[in-house]
Order: sequence, then structure tokens, then C-alpha cells
Amino acid sequence: MFTISAKGVYGLTAMVELAHSYKSGPVQIRDIAATHTLPQHYLEQILVVLKKAGFVESFRGAQGGYALAREPHLIAVTGILATLEGRLEIVSEDKRNGALDFFWDRLEVSIATLIDLSLEDLLQDKLRAEQSFVYTI
Repeated sequence: MFTISAKGVYGLTAMVELAHSYKSGPVQIRDIAATHTLPQHYLEQILVVLKKAGFVESFRGAQGGYALAREPHLIAVTGILATLEGRLEIVSEDKRNGALDFFWDRLEVSIATLIDLSLEDLLQDKLRAEQSFVYTI
């Protein structure tokens, strides 16, 4: 079954956090890790990969940390996941036998279409979802 690994989940979580703080300056890894209960050392490794891919920048010093390299609306979720997880593939090429290739291709296109949104879109969806669970008495 198609799954996104911890690497993809943690990386996308960090990217949404950086999008949320986009205009506020760099965010330290320890703050992201603490807020979302993520392993800090692993998150550091993931952010290095995202930096090499041009999604984030790092800043040194007491006020340092990581920030998005571009505006959130210019960063595609599919690009982040492709960088961390590789190409979207429901059934590996070596497991296909030709009889259902049309189905696997259609399924991959459907999932790719579903996740074809910007980091800004994902952040807005997250904020809306959080608001829908606010109860007042």
C-alpha cells in the first residue's frame, strides 16, 4: 500500500510550520520538534535535504534557524514530497504485469491531483480544520 514515511510526514509538518512563520523570521529546529513532538536530530537531517533542494534557507546565530526560501504559495507540496519520498508510485514498475497498468496510472494521477497544492493552500486548510474543532461553552 502507498504510504508516506516519517521522513515525508516530518518534513511536510516542518514546512507547514515554516509557512506559518513565513513573515516572522527563522524558526529554530528545536521549536518545531518540541511543538510537534518530532525527533530533533532526524528533523535536522530532513531540513538539510530540503535546503539542498532549495525549499528552505538556514540562518546562523542566536536568532537563526530555518525559513522558507520562497513564498509559501510558490512551493508545491508535491515537490516537497518528491524530494523526501521520491517519485509517486503506487505499484512499482517491476510488480506491474500490464493487465492493470491503466488502473495504476489513473490512481497515481488521481493522488497526484489531490496533493497538487501549494504550501500556502495546505497551511490554509490546516488553519480551517483547526478552527472547525474550536468549541466554546
